[in-house]
Amino acid sequence: MSSSENDEISSKRNNNSDLNRLEKQSVNSSDEIHKEIYKKLKWYENPVLQTSNSNQAKTTTYSSFYSSLYTGLLIVAFLPIILIAFVLFLLLWILPGLGWFYERYAEARDRKKYYPPIDEMKPWGPDNKLIHVVHLRAPESKLPPIVYVSGMGLSMYFVKPLLLKFVEYMDEPVEIISFDPPGYGASEPPNDWDTENAESQRLLLRQVIAKSTLRKPFILLGASAGGLLAHLYCLTYPEDVAGIILTDPTPSTIFEQGSPIGK
Repeated sequence: MSSSENDEISSKRNNNSDLNRLEKQSVNSSDEIHKEIYKKLKWYENPVLQTSNSNQAKTTTYSSFYSSLYTGLLIVAFLPIILIAFVLFLLLWILPGLGWFYERYAEARDRKKYYPPIDEMKPWGPDNKLIHVVHLRAPESKLPPIVYVSGMGLSMYFVKPLLLKFVEYMDEPVEIISFDPPGYGASEPPNDWDTENAESQRLLLRQVIAKSTLRKPFILLGASAGGLLAHLYCLTYPEDVAGIILTDPTPSTIFEQGSPIGK
């Protein structure tokens, strides 16, 4: 190989090394420019990164404090709303459900405690409704039976013990019958209250007497509104009545005053 060729090859190598050096310098300068730009951008985006460690810690502490403060304020602001929603939930769902269960429990408890024996519930009411009939039988009695017609505010739950005491104090056995009209005491209510009047009560009294096969004539004992009904029955069926006793009876003029009982 000639010396001229060697010189040419050497010259090319030098040129290539110069180009490589220039490229590296260009890359290095470009990286430095990018780093400077990045630092400037980070400075504007987050100044905390360009501060000292103590200032950075203080700023972080303040940020945590304000975040906690904002969270607490939000909780305090929304707490009444949450409480109101909870109370409404209780009132609309939980409490009615508890009330329904307690009503079923109370009904079963009261039925067991206050409900009369099944043999005292007779289908003698209007539309074969069950009514509470207390019949103290005395087949060997020679006295006329007693039909006790109570007032509207007194049920057989209270009347029956009084009748038992009355029989106990009698020197001779006596037969007594009494009942609760429909809708009173343990008796089932009628289908239509508008049909309940003095006439319907008189017919019911006659039906109870007939169904119970009570001996006639009997003594009518009426108290309060029952006294009015006993008087009406005595006037309608005098042959069935041996005597009548009225205790504080409701006056018959109640019909003239437009009372609901006289409809």
